[in-house]
Amino acid sequence: MSNQPPVRTRTPCVGICSTTYGDDVCRGCKRFIHEVINWNAFKPEEKEAVWKRLEQLKTLIMESKVIINDEKLMESKILELQLKINKDLNPLSKVFEIVKLTSTSFKDLKEFGIDLRKEENLISLKEKLETELYELSKAHFNRYFVEPIKKLNKN
Repeated sequence: MSNQPPVRTRTPCVGICSTTYGDDVCRGCKRFIHEVINWNAFKPEEKEAVWKRLEQLKTLIMESKVIINDEKLMESKILELQLKINKDLNPLSKVFEIVKLTSTSFKDLKEFGIDLRKEENLISLKEKLETELYELSKAHFNRYFVEPIKKLNKN
């Protein structure tokens, strides 16, 4: 990795925002409501902090789901298929994105040099990953935003 800041898309938004319906955590991109609302006003380092949190959660999830046997093969397959995956992501976060992008096209991830720790189809795995990321994001939001505000209001 270089010292240059990662090249990111403008926003993590995936076009299915649930914060407009009252969710504190978006079911699409997994950002918090205040991050969605204020994204365009965020400084680059604030945006990067959001990206990093999402990457850390994805990594945590993927550690128990996959084994990367051949990282070079994974990288070459990403290039070959022209998958839009940020090159600065860590390998496990890349696998998260591979599953999201290829779950309907591939039976498994062996062509990428990746094995699943548990046999299951990629569509099912994608749904589990999205659910787990949403649940972790909600837990993070509650711990670091909701609970402290409750404590302040009690005093």
